[in-house]
Amino acid sequence: MQRGGDRINIFLLYGGCSPEREVAIKGALRVIEAFAETEHRLLACDYRGTLTEEITASMRHADAVLLMLHGGEGEGGGLQQALEQAGIYHYTGTDPRGAALALDKARAKACVAKAGVPVAAGGIWQPQEQPPCVKLPAIAKPLLGGSSVGLFKIERADELKNFAPHEPMLLEEYLSGREFTVGVLGDRALPAVEIIPHGGMYDYQHKYTPGATAELCPAPIDAEKAALLKNLALASFRALGLRDFARIDFKENAAGVPCFLEANTLPGMTETSLLPLAARAAGLSFTALCTYMAECAARRRGI
Repeated sequence: MQRGGDRINIFLLYGGCSPEREVAIKGALRVIEAFAETEHRLLACDYRGTLTEEITASMRHADAVLLMLHGGEGEGGGLQQALEQAGIYHYTGTDPRGAALALDKARAKACVAKAGVPVAAGGIWQPQEQPPCVKLPAIAKPLLGGSSVGLFKIERADELKNFAPHEPMLLEEYLSGREFTVGVLGDRALPAVEIIPHGGMYDYQHKYTPGATAELCPAPIDAEKAALLKNLALASFRALGLRDFARIDFKENAAGVPCFLEANTLPGMTETSLLPLAARAAGLSFTALCTYMAECAARRRGI
């Protein structure tokens, strides 16, 4: 990642206004610390929803733009589209089309299913409409969003009747098996992580509270299951048209078949985040992972 032996300039755009702002800030602080150990120059900016001319000018002059935003704010494709309209293509992660597709859980699910990746039965539940027919217990989650914000488990028919969504939701049958996530770096799948929340589901609280979840990496599974999860992750990554890196989540059904849950195009980088954990298991330090991400963006600059 050197240019004629010189340090490169990295612009870190972080924060945002989504419900996942706090997570993005925590991840950004770790990234700042990581690059402090290198010779590269890093300029960080707390993004609050407006791309000012000062911000875009700084990004144009940078060699690589690192995006540390989550949910619709950073992963829905809108920000990426705005960057490209400003002539900024050297940012980390997936382009606008792939980002928008991955964030929309129903569209992403249909896309990976077409590629042969197993998915849970279910459908879209619109506000003020009848829920789709689904076997109980079921999981309701916002159609757009991440970090398991707004995730609900519905056990009984009366709960389903009384649940009134205020935004489009994806209603799916509950998958009772083991939960895994697989990081992807380019054309390489990292070792699978098994996720075991201590009581309850793997919701926002369990994701970002240290000690609330056991995260085992490499997952304690046989070679055949490990290979299957990697293949399903790569198939999902390619079907959605993702690039650079992502994290693909799976949960097994009652028969032990891993089913696609969602794709995270700008995965968390906090101390409890799973992409850094998987990278470490593959021999990649946190600083090396951050450097890889910056390299992906810098290559689009011709560096």
